[in-house]
Amino acid sequence: MKNFTKMNLFDLKILKNKTIVCLSLKGVAMMIFSLILIQSSAVQAYVPEISFVLKKAAGTTGRKIIRLEQEVTFKVGEEEAKVDETWLIEGDKNLKMTAVGKNLYKDSIKLNYLYNGKNKTFLTGKNKTVQSINIDFFQRYLFIRSQASFMSYLKELNIPALDQSTIKLSRADGVITFLIGQPSEQNLNPQVWIGQDDFVIRKIRTPSAAEINLSQITNFPSDVLLAKSQTITWPNTQPVTVQIKIKKVDVNAGGTISSFYPQNIETPSEITFANKTPLTAVMEEFYSRFR
Repeated sequence: MKNFTKMNLFDLKILKNKTIVCLSLKGVAMMIFSLILIQSSAVQAYVPEISFVLKKAAGTTGRKIIRLEQEVTFKVGEEEAKVDETWLIEGDKNLKMTAVGKNLYKDSIKLNYLYNGKNKTFLTGKNKTVQSINIDFFQRYLFIRSQASFMSYLKELNIPALDQSTIKLSRADGVITFLIGQPSEQNLNPQVWIGQDDFVIRKIRTPSAAEINLSQITNFPSDVLLAKSQTITWPNTQPVTVQIKIKKVDVNAGGTISSFYPQNIETPSEITFANKTPLTAVMEEFYSRFR
């Protein structure tokens, strides 16, 4: 009986030691697992310098003259209209657009706009008109070719304090992005979303609360990445949707800078509608604000 008791006590001591060892190993394993989680979270939460993000984004727009053909669809309630646009683009400083209405509106919209720096030039009859480009003219943001220009445009959008306090991780177009701008609480502040992996602009909100959502990012030759689908919305008395689909892209269209000289614009622009409707009002507003 005494020997049995000693044996049990001995066995219990061994069992106790094994338990302590197991608990110790479990504690070490938990500690290692926690460190891995912390490290993974730190990697995922890493946000680079804003200058780095802007420089990378400016490297996705090519360096040659680009030609785009796209279709713009306007929808207000049950009404719908389409316009064909052709763009010649030499970066964010020089752009040229031709727009022609389709179907019922083929004679209502005939536009030829030239954009140089901060000016928009067009002919009304034989008279040349030069206007300041509207802050909602987002097309130039999609073809920024230098970090300095990008920084300048962000300031024009009234995004203050361009430092690490104005950039964080967010989501747009279903992907992780770098969000640049002040947080929106009661009011919708101007902001820009840039893809974390490809550094392509995914969304823009202007000071007027207009929003441009960009999707279907496509990689073209010569380091050009473009959103083939764009959706534009802005505050209005009724829901408005403008959808843009790029149909054809030439990333090496050729030509010279003289194609963008204001003195070479020859075709007049006109936008007239026989009947005024909520749809035609939206079309007029779009081409005065966003173009």
